[in-house]
Amino acid sequence: MSTAPRVSSAVADQPPSFGTALGHQPALAAGFGKLYATMWTKGIVDQPLKELVRLRNARVTDCGY
Repeated sequence: MSTAPRVSSAVADQPPSFGTALGHQPALAAGFGKLYATMWTKGIVDQPLKELVRLRNARVTDCGY
C-alpha cells in the first residue's frame, strides 16, 4: 500500500501529502477534521486504545506516521 497521494499538493512549494491534497477541497477538509475530532474524543473505546490501534495500523501499512 502506497502512502503517496495521487493528487497534487494544493500548497505551493510543498510536496503532496494527505493534508496538502485536502487543500483542493476546503469544505471536504473541514468535514474530515470534524469527523476525525469526533472519532478521537467520543465513543466507548478509550483514547489510549485508539492511539495504540492508530500506531499499529501505521506500522502494518508502513505509512510513517
